[in-house]
Amino acid sequence: MKQEFFEVSVSTPGKSLTDISELIQHEITSRSFLSGLLTIWCAHTGASLLVQANADPDVQQDILDYFEKLVPKSAGAYRHKPEQDDNAPSHLRALLTQTQLSIPINDGLLPLGKVQSLYLFEHREAPKIRRLNIHYLGT
Repeated sequence: MKQEFFEVSVSTPGKSLTDISELIQHEITSRSFLSGLLTIWCAHTGASLLVQANADPDVQQDILDYFEKLVPKSAGAYRHKPEQDDNAPSHLRALLTQTQLSIPINDGLLPLGKVQSLYLFEHREAPKIRRLNIHYLGT
């Protein structure tokens, strides 16, 4: 049995869905992970992780638009008033999604569906560098 813990960084352009499937697959391949469980932890309160459709870019835009309506940036709408006005809505958006994913690895591959990708969902408006902590347990 093999266990490994490491970190990767992802640059985001601001509010977006950044496909990290190839980055994670590269780490799996370069570390010779074969069969086991990969846990990805987003170490931030203004970003989250999703597995979602990739075949049509309108899907990602629909997700972004939906979250704009669900948790709008609205002056005076939140008690939480830090220095940036998108801070409170970004925390609420992360609360409604996931900051951790566990993904089985089989034959050295992410078992994503034909039209699925793994995304880092950036909730803040400004570009960020996000840290993902990754734990692997397997062979």
